[in-house]
Amino acid sequence: MSEAGTGPEAERSEAQQFRLDFCFDGTAYQGWQSQPHGLTVQDILQQRMSTLFGGVPIRLQGSSRTDSGVHALHFVASFLAPPSPYIPDWKIKKALNRLLPPDIRILEAAPAAADFNARFSALGKAYTYVINTGTESPFAGRWSWQLTQCAELDAMREALRQLEGTRDFSSFTVDRKEIGSAVRTIHRASLDQFGPFLCLSFIGDGFLYKMVRGMAATIAAVGLGRKSPSEIPLILAAQDRCKAEPTAPAQGLFLMKVFYEGDSWQDFKLEKLPFYH
Repeated sequence: MSEAGTGPEAERSEAQQFRLDFCFDGTAYQGWQSQPHGLTVQDILQQRMSTLFGGVPIRLQGSSRTDSGVHALHFVASFLAPPSPYIPDWKIKKALNRLLPPDIRILEAAPAAADFNARFSALGKAYTYVINTGTESPFAGRWSWQLTQCAELDAMREALRQLEGTRDFSSFTVDRKEIGSAVRTIHRASLDQFGPFLCLSFIGDGFLYKMVRGMAATIAAVGLGRKSPSEIPLILAAQDRCKAEPTAPAQGLFLMKVFYEGDSWQDFKLEKLPFYH
């Protein structure tokens, strides 16, 4: 199958920077980023894009590193489209979706500024973690953490408020020695309920490795009555991973949005379950 354009106008004089917006169900993948062992979303996308561009290697720069089993409702990557073979901008989305498996869907493919970088141009991100307090099922279990007794919602909301602001989040990350500063800013941490599903949303300027899942597990412990909201400041102050709860399972986590403009994070609002979009 060839998606290349024809005619004298069907060409680019030089490589063009593109922004690729897409979503994926991470169940079958070892995260976003390519690695020596295990299939990743980046591997699949780069392979299919190379096929689309006539065998020319395509290298994607992702907006974030997602762990094995984590999902993305709106992930962003940047890449350089080669001048040849030429593929019209409007055809890239359609052609890629025909080549990709159904658990990866392109939302938009558009030219970007020459200096656009999906990772380094990002100003913030929004994540949502889903807890199922209702009936266990193989369907909900694919995208949520089953915690039937997680019922102390007011206490959970108070605990979430304790996480907001600019703080050292060493207690919620792993491999602390592998990073520099652990200081990050959480603009908003909130809880929304949709029937039996509890959605913990975190909007911030950046997140450490497994930080969201560490926070989600600790907030869940508050919901289960094992911790109180007053313990959150003590956990933060300790800067010790052992003081927080063990990392929550991957399947409940969704990267919801990557922000590239000023205070655009303020417009983010969770209106329904991530997996009902």
